[in-house]
Amino acid sequence: MLFLAVGLIYPLSGCAEGPLWRAGHYNPWVRSQWAEEEKIADTLFTRKRRMENVVAQSANASINVQEEAALALSDIVFRDKVLLMRLHAVKLLGRLNCPTSVETLTKASKDNDKDIRLAAIAAWKMVSPESAVPQLQEIIGSDTDIDVRLAATEALGNFPGRSSVNALSLSLNDRDPALQVRAAESLQRVTGEPLGRNIVAWQEYVRGVETVPAGRLSPQSSVERTAKQVPETSGDFR
Repeated sequence: MLFLAVGLIYPLSGCAEGPLWRAGHYNPWVRSQWAEEEKIADTLFTRKRRMENVVAQSANASINVQEEAALALSDIVFRDKVLLMRLHAVKLLGRLNCPTSVETLTKASKDNDKDIRLAAIAAWKMVSPESAVPQLQEIIGSDTDIDVRLAATEALGNFPGRSSVNALSLSLNDRDPALQVRAAESLQRVTGEPLGRNIVAWQEYVRGVETVPAGRLSPQSSVERTAKQVPETSGDFR
């Protein structure tokens, strides 16, 4: 017991290399490290706040002003060595409505870093459906990471309309049950139809949408009969 107690106490006090030094005071080396870390944290915080201020001032400005802000963010996305800054820049791009923003998000959606791709999906939620839906559909069809595909499927739920229904059919007809359930949840948000997690009913619904004239979203009433006949898929895949 005595040896154990000494072993526990020794690293915390007495040793010049330990975190505590001279009667319980922190080692000067530790204090120096903290100071350096605080400088880094302050720098990152300051940079993030500056980026946010620029975007806030540019979001409702002219297209040229937004382009300048988007170019600055794009440079951070592809050149900055700090992943945290890159992620923050990607998310901020969603607040700008200009070609450079869409172009950068499109490239970020194919980035080698999974976190960058997820950040791009979060940004697509704030972009117009004309630009966002095709890109989210492409992500579902091409990305090999299930978390990324799930995120894109969820994001499509923010864009009501036939284009989103068609895009969600990729996940709905996928072999992965998690993707099917996430597609059903997004379809309910997109269409307002109370089909829950009934995958078969949603598949019938999507097939029916293809036969409905433009401007309408509700397929034939046979979908309602299918929903009553087929039990909902059980389980939570979130």
